[in-house]
Amino acid sequence: MDNIYLISSSSFRLMEEEIEKIVKGNKYSTFDLNTVLLDEVLEEAAYFSLFDEKKYMVVKNANIFGSSKRKSVDEENVSKKDEKLLKYLEDPNYNTILIFTINGKIDSKKKICKIIKDKYHFIQIDDLKAKEIMSMVDKSFKNDGYKCDSSIIYSIIESCQNNYDLTMNEVDKIKLYYSHGCVVKKEDVLNITSRIIEDNNFKFIDTIMRKNIKEAFKIFDDLMIQKVEPIMLMSMLAKEIRNTLLVKKMIREKDKKEMMKVLGINYDFMIDKLINNSYSFKEKELESFLVDLCDLDYKIKSGRISNKLALEMFIMEVCK
Repeated sequence: MDNIYLISSSSFRLMEEEIEKIVKGNKYSTFDLNTVLLDEVLEEAAYFSLFDEKKYMVVKNANIFGSSKRKSVDEENVSKKDEKLLKYLEDPNYNTILIFTINGKIDSKKKICKIIKDKYHFIQIDDLKAKEIMSMVDKSFKNDGYKCDSSIIYSIIESCQNNYDLTMNEVDKIKLYYSHGCVVKKEDVLNITSRIIEDNNFKFIDTIMRKNIKEAFKIFDDLMIQKVEPIMLMSMLAKEIRNTLLVKKMIREKDKKEMMKVLGINYDFMIDKLINNSYSFKEKELESFLVDLCDLDYKIKSGRISNKLALEMFIMEVCK
């Protein structure tokens, strides 16, 4: 049946692009299960229009489809939600196109997930590789009449740590700067993106790893003004902490070149930074930070805490 979809992805932008493919230009209502009850969503989905019109609904943060460790009280509440959703899935409103999205993986063992896969549409969008991002950026520039050298595109992607969402944000800023199709110049790209990417996203990570709490919050405020997703920053932090932990474990047994190969790092300054940061933390501390990030991720997805507050709490934990 073509009236219920479940989209799983770690990229907000790719999810939005997939939603646009489904709605095909039609207007849709958006619901966030972090702030709206599932009962309200299902009630709205079941409502029949007097004019027999198609209705499109996008339900974000549908973490009911995901897996996470829960307390006993939560298990009972989640079970009730499952039952209500299962009941709707048995006999959905044929005039409502219901699109659920989840930031992350689904729990394939869950009955509601199996039903979506068997009877409806499940779309899993995997993280894009650098070559795929490069192809999409190149296409985006060409579609709007821009010519951009592949080396410039590569530098943008690398600066964004192969993150598709961050990369496309920078591409949008470059187009806004020129305002019309033309040849994209390297010096312009550096002026447009370097302060935002290098001085903000990366400096933000660096200041936290150096336990400079005052500077970290200063940059954090700038990033929030630029509407950078806290979830993306937490993902970048998790990668940096994981790499720092791996370096700390390898430092006595491997040389720099071997560590760079294991981590997929191409530049000496990047491994040097990880080595220096590794001396500021104990292994147990780094392991604890990764556990804390997983715990905060669950609390965000279960609606217990906002992603902004979660990141603020984590900054204070690392920098204390």
